[in-house]
Amino acid sequence: MTLKRKNILAYSLFLAGLFLAGIVTDMLGLRIDLTEDRRYTVAEPSKRIIKNLDDVVFIRIYLDGEMPVHVKKFRTAVREKLDELKRYSRKNIQYEFRNPSEGSDEKRFAVFDELMRKGLIPLTIRENDAEGGATQRVIFPGALVNYKGKELSVNFVKTNQKFSVEENLNFALQSLEYEIMNVIQKISRTNKDKIAFIEGHGELDDNSVWGISESLSDYYDIEAVTIEGATGILDEYKAVVVAKPMERWSEADKFVIDQYIMQGGRTAWFIDAVHIHEDSLSRGEATMGFICEHNLNDQLFNYGVRINANVLQDIQCSKIRIDVALPGMPPDFRFAPWTYFPLLWTPPDNPITRGVDLVKAQYPGVIDTVGNNAAIKKTYLLYSSEHAKVTNAPLVVSLSQVDEKITQQVFNSSYLPVAVLLEGEFNSPFRNRIVSQYITGQGFTFSPKSRKTKMVVVSDGDIIRNDVNKSGIESIPYRLGYDRHTEYTYGNNDFVMNVINYLTDENGLMEIKNRTLKMRLLDNSKIAHHHTGIILINTLIPPAVIILCGIVFVLYRRRKYSV
Repeated sequence: MTLKRKNILAYSLFLAGLFLAGIVTDMLGLRIDLTEDRRYTVAEPSKRIIKNLDDVVFIRIYLDGEMPVHVKKFRTAVREKLDELKRYSRKNIQYEFRNPSEGSDEKRFAVFDELMRKGLIPLTIRENDAEGGATQRVIFPGALVNYKGKELSVNFVKTNQKFSVEENLNFALQSLEYEIMNVIQKISRTNKDKIAFIEGHGELDDNSVWGISESLSDYYDIEAVTIEGATGILDEYKAVVVAKPMERWSEADKFVIDQYIMQGGRTAWFIDAVHIHEDSLSRGEATMGFICEHNLNDQLFNYGVRINANVLQDIQCSKIRIDVALPGMPPDFRFAPWTYFPLLWTPPDNPITRGVDLVKAQYPGVIDTVGNNAAIKKTYLLYSSEHAKVTNAPLVVSLSQVDEKITQQVFNSSYLPVAVLLEGEFNSPFRNRIVSQYITGQGFTFSPKSRKTKMVVVSDGDIIRNDVNKSGIESIPYRLGYDRHTEYTYGNNDFVMNVINYLTDENGLMEIKNRTLKMRLLDNSKIAHHHTGIILINTLIPPAVIILCGIVFVLYRRRKYSV
């Protein structure tokens, strides 16, 4: 056999080997992720959820059509992630991309209305052109997920005003797998988990928690529960929410929720330390802030948390609408910063707060962790800015304070915590007390120490409260986090949703949100300045290098095999 034929045979065998290896690895599902941040690796919790699917999950993504380059990259990442998930699903995950903007204006607006009604949130992107003008484009970075006749929406991008559009898309990319798998897990469950909202101690009414209840109802069954000292009444609930109690808890009710915790129950506490009578403020009068007598401080202290009897003020705050007209003149309403409504920072390194926008608080207190129980891990979730101050109760609050000069010399406290996550084994505050008087029913056994569990304590009940527009006898609640005066939606809903999802997470799915993808963003100013040069480099150099390599290779062969 000649040398030429041997080379052809060896080359053919090499290509055939590569082809067969590709077929085998595809059939076996073998994948090697060589990226530094493991962006193409499907997490183990996702694999477990996918393998338990017994029917097709159909995902319709509304990210097709013309859009900016950074959105196209995000669309490509969504497609790649769905392809990876599809490989593990035995064809039980199917998807398609749609363009919501195609067709006439009338048709487009009708589609937009339908998508928003189903829960998809539009994102407006501003595009600058070479002439200095700008255009705006509306996109829907989300999807509708269908399974066995049920449909849920999922929004991939959580808009955070701290970051640019590109950075928000990058955060969305980091939590993309979680958002997809979270909605698949919820929609494929036969029975929804139950969440209890405690009533009977002056907690927020149905209208005031309508926003978060609507968001949670897609994934959980929400029920209002009055404890009334009935031991075991909370046992069927996956998590319990205590939303801004204003009246005193009895020891019997405290015992019931304590024993729920001791049995491994998860709780979210939204507690005010100081009560401000805002009705007086709305009439232009000064009001007093007094310590709330809800009788929960000793119990929370035993678990490892102290909500201080003070009020946090912050230069980083939202605005209120006030009448600045002189007496006797027509009303003249203006917006003014109100330092009692701080906008709280969310740490980027925790799955509960990762990518969440600023959270709006109203008269929050400062929270501390106490005790030396080594079995409890404590993690702060919400902070003030670097320019804050604290006023101890009792205190006077007046609208005239909007005229006071705000200086960093006065607001000289930094990063004061407002929310904390506790995980581990808790000791019961009733362990050294006679508890027989609190036990109702038969077969109940007192537990002095908890199983491994977790709770979140927030020192502001208004973080979970949505605004309500009262017009006559009609009350119209807004979605949680929406500020009707500025028409901006803060991160309250995302924060509370993440709190509940984290507390109820049994598969470790929330830990996927801790995955960090390195941002490799282009410098837009350099692109604009060197636009022509960049195009020439990227279009001419690659083929020139290939042609040069070809010439060198041909010359080398001629020289080697010339006679």
